[in-house]
Amino acid sequence: MSVRGRLVSLCTLLLATVCIPVLGSGIVLRDLDRRAIPMLVSKSKDLHKYGTGVVVGPATILTANHVAADRMDVVLPKTAVKGQAVCRARYEDLAVVKAPLPRGTPYYILSSKMPSAGETVRVGGYPNRKWKIASGRVRYIISSATLGGRRVNAPMIVFGPALHQGASGSRVLNRRGQVVGIFVASNRQSNYSIAFPTTAALKACRKFLK
Repeated sequence: MSVRGRLVSLCTLLLATVCIPVLGSGIVLRDLDRRAIPMLVSKSKDLHKYGTGVVVGPATILTANHVAADRMDVVLPKTAVKGQAVCRARYEDLAVVKAPLPRGTPYYILSSKMPSAGETVRVGGYPNRKWKIASGRVRYIISSATLGGRRVNAPMIVFGPALHQGASGSRVLNRRGQVVGIFVASNRQSNYSIAFPTTAALKACRKFLK
């Protein structure tokens, strides 16, 4: 995977952070909590895929498009339910999954502001199907990259360290406890990861995130 692209200037962004709460009966989380970070499992005759998602509402999960499936298992610490992809972004590797989550399941708030270079981020997911937490910093914002052999022209967050297989779909949390991105790819050799910003999900799948 090669990453090339010009930096997107953040200096002209003067608007204050806008948080998009998806209202529900659960509590709003601002720290890493497995109760709202499920493992996502899709099965076919020849292949089992594993990834991560983040709960952003009473029945709503945001994840990577390459993790989502028409039918999948949503595995939480104390239960598992069936989920279904209901929205897939056209260009970005993002998807929304709906599932009958237990009443009171906590959730995260999405941020509609791009993070800044140097900002601290935290990630929690299931690389190799095991819960793992990582922290790092945003290196820069790029506007173009080659992901999985396909050229993508869209804003992306580059941060360290490199995450591992199975963590795809993990939410990237800023210092305020808001979800600013969804992890989709990494480069182990150069020790960096790539995430699509939640601003893209809010644009492509807004009606499913209300």
